[in-house]
Amino acid sequence: MARPKGDQAATAARRLAILDAALEVFGTSGFNGGTLKQVAEIVGITEAGILHHFKTKRDLLLEVLKHRDEWSSGSIEQDSGRPLQYVANWFHVMEYNQAHPGIVELYTVISAESTAVSHPSHKFFQQRYNEVRKLTSDNFQQLISAGHVSRGRDPKMLGEALVALSDGLQVQWLLDSTTDIVKHMEAFYRDVLTPAAWLEVCEIRKENEGVLQAQIAAIGQPA
Repeated sequence: MARPKGDQAATAARRLAILDAALEVFGTSGFNGGTLKQVAEIVGITEAGILHHFKTKRDLLLEVLKHRDEWSSGSIEQDSGRPLQYVANWFHVMEYNQAHPGIVELYTVISAESTAVSHPSHKFFQQRYNEVRKLTSDNFQQLISAGHVSRGRDPKMLGEALVALSDGLQVQWLLDSTTDIVKHMEAFYRDVLTPAAWLEVCEIRKENEGVLQAQIAAIGQPA
């Protein structure tokens, strides 16, 4: 017998509440330091209730990471016809992250732990970094082909540098909130892009400002 729609909605809401609580716990204490008991206390259920939705703590962690990535992946889309849109979208995600330190804490703590081969999210982060580096490198290749970047620049090196800069700035920002991630990213792109291309990126960012402010003001984490 099919489950009533009301039950399905309640189950989906409970799963989302668990994911949000786990995001907070793992982001603060890491995977090894955070416990299912802490997550359960936030949600107001038992540990058994969590395991009803997620079979193991490892499964919960992976779903939390996927839950977060669904939004960021949707926000940074590659458009072969508009490579400057990708640049503007990258800023969009950086600005959103600065307004949601819990998200940055989660990825910083868990990605550092995941350098150990035995960590449950080791493969997840390997694949994620491979995908992000490819996306950024492909975008720089498109920017070069469109004449938005001086020729002679290596798109692969630029892509890897962008990812390293973003991650490094986020760590510094967590340690010192006066670090302005976006300003440093702007300096990077101003150095890489032609003046005309940079002005176009600024115009696209202005167009996206309303959407960003709505997302920053929203309660809870992105779905």
